Amino acid sequence: MQKLKIDYGSCVRASSKYSECTKCYDICPIENKGIAYDENIVKITDSCIDCGGCIGVCPSEAISLSDFNTTEFVFKFLESDENTIREDQDLPTLAVLSVEHLISLAILSKNDLKVDISTCGEGERANLLESYILPTINEANLFLKSIGVDKEIGVVRLEEEQTSELTDEEEPNRRDFLKRLSPKGIIKSKVEFDKEIEKVERRELLDSSVTSSMREKSYPDKRKLLFMALKRVEKAQDLKKVSADTFSFISQKSIDSSCDNCSFCYRLCPTGALSSDQRGSKIDFDPLSCIKCHLCHDVCQSNSIELIEFDLENIFEAKMQRLIEFKQRRCAECGNFYTLLPTSNDICPRCNIEEEEAKSLWGIQ
Repeated sequence: MQKLKIDYGSCVRASSKYSECTKCYDICPIENKGIAYDENIVKITDSCIDCGGCIGVCPSEAISLSDFNTTEFVFKFLESDENTIREDQDLPTLAVLSVEHLISLAILSKNDLKVDISTCGEGERANLLESYILPTINEANLFLKSIGVDKEIGVVRLEEEQTSELTDEEEPNRRDFLKRLSPKGIIKSKVEFDKEIEKVERRELLDSSVTSSMREKSYPDKRKLLFMALKRVEKAQDLKKVSADTFSFISQKSIDSSCDNCSFCYRLCPTGALSSDQRGSKIDFDPLSCIKCHLCHDVCQSNSIELIEFDLENIFEAKMQRLIEFKQRRCAECGNFYTLLPTSNDICPRCNIEEEEAKSLWGIQ
C-alpha cells in the first residue's frame, strides 16, 4: 500500500497551470521516477519507494507519509534526551526533514545536534545523501552562522560516534530543559506552536483591509516551527545581506513598473507573503512568510517580480514591505476601482471588454 499522499489544496503545482515547480520530481532518486505529472497535477507512480525526498523538499508541505508526522517527530525528539537524529522507527528517513526543521531543531535542542548518516549509503535512495541530505545540513549550518547562532549541526556515522555520561554539572541544565519538554510540558509547547500563526498575524504587518482570500492563507507547520525557534534567538550585531540564491526557503523580492496589477501573485501566494488591500492599490511583501515556492514568478506574465538580496535583518525585525503602489480611478460604467495603466481610459478593463464585445456584436467599428 502506498504510504505517500498529496494534499492538492496545498500543492503549488496544482494551484496554477503556469506553475513550474518540479522539486518533488527532481529530488526523486530512482531512475524510473516515482513522481509524474498529469496536466500539472502531481501523481505518485507505482515506482515510488517512499524514500521521503519529496517530503523534505516540498515548500508547502503538500506531500506526507500516511503513517508519519514530521512535526510530531520534532516535538518527540526535543522531549527526549537525544542529540543525534537517526533513521529508526520514529524517523523513517532523514529526507523528510527540511532545512527549516533542522534549523529549528538545532536552535531548540539543549545540546549540539548531530545527524547520523550511517544508513544513507545503500539502496536506491543512496544518492539522496549527496543530492539532498548533506546539502540541507550545510544550508542549515550556513543559516545558523549567518544569524549569529553559535551552534553547528554535526554529521556522524553511528559506529564512529562516541557516547559519554552526563556530568553532575550538566545534569541540572538537562533537567530544566526536559522539564519544559516533559509529557506535560510538551503539550504546552505544542499549544504554543499551534498558536504561532495567530501571533504572526498580530505583528501588525497586515493592513486591516487585506483581501478576504488572505484569510484562507496558511503557513506550513515547518514555517510555524521556525517562527517559534527564531523567537528564542538573540539578534546578532551587523547582520548582512546575502545573495538571492543563498537560502532555499526565504526570499526578498522587488516588482518593477511593468507590473499591470493582474493580482495573480498575491491571490495565489500560499502563505500570504504577498498581499494587497480591497482595492488592489498596492502589493506588500513579508519576507519571512515567503516559502520561496516561486509561484508568484511563474504566474507573472509580465515578468515583473525579481528575487533580490535577502537582508538578514528581516529575520528579527519583520516588516511588511511595500513593493509597488498603483494609481486608481473609479470606473465610469460599473463604479468599481481599477488600476490606471498607460493604455487605460475612463472605464475599467472588464467594462472595456464588454463594450468591445457589444460593438463587435452590433457591427460597430
